Amino acid sequence: MEKKYICYIGRPSYQKNSFFLLDVVKQVVERCPHVRFLLLGVGFYSPDLERMKEIISEYHIEDKIELHPWLGHTETLEYVKKSLIYLTVARYEGLPLSVLEAMALGKAIVASDVVGNRDCVKNGYNGYLLPLEANVFAEKLCGLIDNDKERERMGRNSRDLFEKEFHIENRIILLEDIYNKVAG
Repeated sequence: MEKKYICYIGRPSYQKNSFFLLDVVKQVVERCPHVRFLLLGVGFYSPDLERMKEIISEYHIEDKIELHPWLGHTETLEYVKKSLIYLTVARYEGLPLSVLEAMALGKAIVASDVVGNRDCVKNGYNGYLLPLEANVFAEKLCGLIDNDKERERMGRNSRDLFEKEFHIENRIILLEDIYNKVAG
């Protein structure tokens, strides 16, 4: 994909909030017609996929959104790395690995304000935590699309936050400290 795009990883399902995502895409491309969306992980278990395809057609956004099946990890990360922004509109999460991987790749994150995402995104620092309102998502996404400096600042902050809070070597040291205190 050569044009500017926003990346999202998640199977079309209730948890990943597929239909809300399409409302966001529709509003963003109305305001920022030069951007596209890439949805990865549309594959094995995608209960909302057929209805999603119908809505994409109804919204006339077929040329603004690409649906990709399950890809290898390396290929998936390559798409995320080349994206402008990482987006998630999930209704709920545990610890979202796709968000952590986007942070490790230095991406600004625009995410739903839900448990899990709150552990990864510091609002205004490395991205935005937003209520599930399509117009709010569209406003923040277009703002970042059009502001290279802010998007790059948030991307650097994502990488820094990942290194400090989520890098495996740092986690192991913290776990060892806990075990030593308990055993001590």
